[in-house]
Amino acid sequence: MKSSLHTSRLRLALGALGVLSGLGVAFFLLPDASQQLAQKLKAKREAELGRNQQIQQLKELQQLADRIRRGQETMTDLESHLPKGSAGELQWKLSKTLHALAQKHGLRLQSVKYGLPSREGARGTDLEAVEVEFVALGVYANHKSFMLALEGSGLPFAVRDGRLEESPEGARLDIVLRAFRKASGPEREEGEA
Repeated sequence: MKSSLHTSRLRLALGALGVLSGLGVAFFLLPDASQQLAQKLKAKREAELGRNQQIQQLKELQQLADRIRRGQETMTDLESHLPKGSAGELQWKLSKTLHALAQKHGLRLQSVKYGLPSREGARGTDLEAVEVEFVALGVYANHKSFMLALEGSGLPFAVRDGRLEESPEGARLDIVLRAFRKASGPEREEGEA
């Protein structure tokens, strides 16, 4: 009986030791493992968030690159359609178009003035601008149709300034246009020298 008591005590001690080691694992190792798991999950969420932000930034950069490419294509197309003649030829086309459209829309042009050609943008570019300032008198509705027709004329210009006022002669439209052309080789060299 002594032997079975001794075996029982040994089993009890071993069982107690197993329970204590199990409690030690539960108290010391499980919280650490739980904390490590929480850190790994947090790191995973942060990595996913960072990846999603980078994907969004990449999409935005791709859209910007696409807009820049389309802008470059538009500029190339626009430049290919610019007149390549002299500034005088450009002024003649503008004058002829302005007078024809004014007559067609019942307006009277006053004081059409042309500025000297000037370089646009950085040195070395072959884009040149000529300012055209004019006053048109007439009825407001005619001014509107005149400007729409001028816009659709295909001439390479932009409106730099415009003002519509009432005057004793009717509606008075003061406009400053900037017409553009591609300078030819010899003229460009003279302008840059």
